[in-house]
Amino acid sequence: MTVAAYQTLYESSVAFGMRKALQSEQGKADMERMIGDLEQEKKDLERQVYELKTKCEQIEKRAAEQRQLEEKKHQDEIQFLKRNNQQLKAQLDGIMNPKK
Repeated sequence: MTVAAYQTLYESSVAFGMRKALQSEQGKADMERMIGDLEQEKKDLERQVYELKTKCEQIEKRAAEQRQLEEKKHQDEIQFLKRNNQQLKAQLDGIMNPKK
């Protein structure tokens, strides 16, 4: 090989090395940008998870309170009906067995 051929080969290899270095830098920048985007997406998803958990807890709390209210209402109605039944029995006994 002649000196000119070596010179051309050297210049070509230097140019190749420069292209690869630039591609590597570009790839690194792209990866860093993608990492940043993914980290932001992760934060957004974590926030959504927190909000949904909070919302779920509130719904469960309201449902429990509603069940307690319904249970109390049911118990009150049972007590009312028992008292009413006792009064009606007493009236019926008074009608059926009048005091002489």
